[in-house]
Amino acid sequence: MSLHASDEPFFIGWSGKLPGSLGRFYLVVGLLFVSLFALLGLALGSQVDNPAQNLFAGLSSSPQAKPLGWQGDQHFEGALTMRPYPLLHVAPSDESGPQRTLLLSGYGKRGPEIVGSPTRVSAMGGLLKRGDIDMLVMDDPPTELAREIKAPVAQPMGHWKAVGEICDGKCYPGGMTPGGGLSHRACAVVCLIGEVPAIFVVAEPVAGSSFLLLAGPDGGAMPNELRPYAAKPLELEGEVERLGSILIFRVDPRKARLL
Repeated sequence: MSLHASDEPFFIGWSGKLPGSLGRFYLVVGLLFVSLFALLGLALGSQVDNPAQNLFAGLSSSPQAKPLGWQGDQHFEGALTMRPYPLLHVAPSDESGPQRTLLLSGYGKRGPEIVGSPTRVSAMGGLLKRGDIDMLVMDDPPTELAREIKAPVAQPMGHWKAVGEICDGKCYPGGMTPGGGLSHRACAVVCLIGEVPAIFVVAEPVAGSSFLLLAGPDGGAMPNELRPYAAKPLELEGEVERLGSILIFRVDPRKARLL
């Protein structure tokens, strides 16, 4: 019997070296897995809530520069309510359509400037939006309108317990990046002291809403006792009511529980 030379790969288990064809196979399979997981990560990341751009990122030495997070100067007319914070309820163009409620703030870390006691106003400013939160940062105090615009009536939604995080309603929808979490805690506290609307960003939607406007048991602004809890995982309990398109959470600070 004669022996012939062969070009077929010959595998020796103890040599520690793979045949060339097997090595190429493992390389291709490995690259496919890496590409697959990269595409999966991109797909999952695209579904994450957009925290918006930093409101101040586009500011430059030019006074005409507009912030990158700005959705443009816009004009709204609607009914103004003052508790727990000033809210603008924009009348729908179609009477059968839903009413849109905007949180209001001024520039910097302060709430809106309201002159007198207007109930029907025209307001101009930049709109910040994140999820179902609409925040209008006003250039100037709103001006009163003569025409009639009907204000919404609060509708009780029952007693709720909810888990979430106290944020300020300006930074969270895009005034700062990030607008939530412990890294934003100091900024959030200063905004809350400045009477920027306090919101409770919930872990699970409450009556279809991803956030609740915080109020005290009497329906006024969020109690000062809750400021130290800002940016911390928290359980709150109280009465929920719908006003326009947002939910108001009347909480008892004595029942707040850190998680």
